[in-house]
Amino acid sequence: MEDNTVQEKNNEVDSEDKQDSSQLNQNEISDEEESADRLERKLKDAYGKQDDLQNKYLRVHADLENIKKRAIKEREDAVQRTRSQIIGDLLPIIDSFKMGLTEASKHESAKTYVEGFSMAMSLMQSTLNEYGLHVIESTSKPFDPKIHDAISYEHDESIEKDIVINTVREGYKLGDKLLRPATVILSKGKKENT
Repeated sequence: MEDNTVQEKNNEVDSEDKQDSSQLNQNEISDEEESADRLERKLKDAYGKQDDLQNKYLRVHADLENIKKRAIKEREDAVQRTRSQIIGDLLPIIDSFKMGLTEASKHESAKTYVEGFSMAMSLMQSTLNEYGLHVIESTSKPFDPKIHDAISYEHDESIEKDIVINTVREGYKLGDKLLRPATVILSKGKKENT
């Protein structure tokens, strides 16, 4: 009988060992699952941070490119403003030279001076043209308030109404920008008999 009791006790111990072993295995599996879950969460967090940093990098890079473009544009605008101002300041000098040449050409004794100044004026005009300065052609053109400044009207039988008869002072454009409108006299058309 003692053998039976010992056997039963051994069976009980084996059964308890199996239960303990089974419980240990379940605990180990549970710990491994928790570890895997923690690692997976950490991995997702790391990927999320990487995506966030990537987005921040792309935004900063785009901002930097925009700053570069804006700086280039501002520099070009500053150059254009300076050029406009300098050339605008030269326009009255050009007008004075042209008037002087027109008056001097009326005198035969000043012929050599007129030729010399005409060559200098042509050189200055071609240099300014290279920088984008262009004369607004006005005579015999329709009146355009965007580029013309009308100072008077005259009757002219042969020219339609609102056509430029005479340019008093030339207008200039620098590229597409108006530097100075042309001062013009317009046709009133035919005289109406009343």
